[in-house]
Amino acid sequence: LSFQAKYGHSNFPQNAPEELTKQYPTLARFCHDQRLEHSRLRRNKLYYKMSLQVFDLNVRCRRLEEVGFEFDRTLAQWYDKYHELVEYRNDNGHVRVREKANPSLYQWVQVQRRKRKGNHQLVKLSETQMTLLDSIGFEWESEVYDKLWNAKYDELVDFRKKHGHLEVEARTPLYFWMDKQRKRRAGKNLRAPLSDEQIRLLDDIEFPWIPNRCEAKWHANY
Repeated sequence: LSFQAKYGHSNFPQNAPEELTKQYPTLARFCHDQRLEHSRLRRNKLYYKMSLQVFDLNVRCRRLEEVGFEFDRTLAQWYDKYHELVEYRNDNGHVRVREKANPSLYQWVQVQRRKRKGNHQLVKLSETQMTLLDSIGFEWESEVYDKLWNAKYDELVDFRKKHGHLEVEARTPLYFWMDKQRKRRAGKNLRAPLSDEQIRLLDDIEFPWIPNRCEAKWHANY
């Protein structure tokens, strides 16, 4: 219950991060034992039928179910990935996972978006799962962000076509957007990183990753 109060659920990860293991050194074994006993109970009902032990097991199972404990190991694996995402956020300050950095976690994030919509015949996320993802700033509609980014990128492409350079006048919206892209690539201020595709698109138009402030000022005055 202490773990549930702190993390919002009762499913200690089966492959817990080191930090969680230090906080709750016996909880992984406890959860493993409860699932094992539950599995034995389901398989050997006749064996338990004449024993008072079955009463104790049923009572314990009901108490665990009341706090949202998952006896199914496959369903419990969701919480392993969730805590992996929490660790990613703690390390990077965001949950926009790059495919190149962590392919399996990246794919898991994509699946969660589809599961929320019920796409591809996937089982929809539970309210608890959606609440947990919301609590760490999960981005459900990444394409919305991509559309905004692409709109600014197109504006920058048009600027280059018109002026023949990318020395944008200082303190304009496009200037600040360019500066933000530099910080995102450098990982400054815990900003979500640029995707490999976004970096490639900017490289294609010879984006000045190191700004030339003097050159920009000259073009503005000219």
